[in-house]
Amino acid sequence: MKISKSAIFLFELMVVILVFTVSAAICTSIFVKAYKFSEDSEDLTMAVIKAESVAESFKATGGDAAQPSALYFDRDWETVSSERDSDFRIILSPSEQGNMSVCDIEVYRGDDSIYSLEVKAYGR
Repeated sequence: MKISKSAIFLFELMVVILVFTVSAAICTSIFVKAYKFSEDSEDLTMAVIKAESVAESFKATGGDAAQPSALYFDRDWETVSSERDSDFRIILSPSEQGNMSVCDIEVYRGDDSIYSLEVKAYGR
């Protein structure tokens, strides 16, 4: 049985389209993962900046427990007034250890902790 040249050409064309489709799917997957990694990295950077800011405030007040126990932020890291409107939250857990005030600062995205920091301030 003889195979025509047009049948071979169509078979080659189908193989090329299949290879192109698989390559496009792999590239799309890589770009989606890179975007997600970039978002997570940006969130971690902002979490570190906000936690350090809270830690500096805690140290500047000498470990004053009058600070709020929670701070809430939206997707763009702008302060919001309620947990219901927030995408991120910072929870402060102050305690006393002798003449030092200690505060555990935990940054959450939803229910997942993305950064934690412990800060100590000597009493004034």
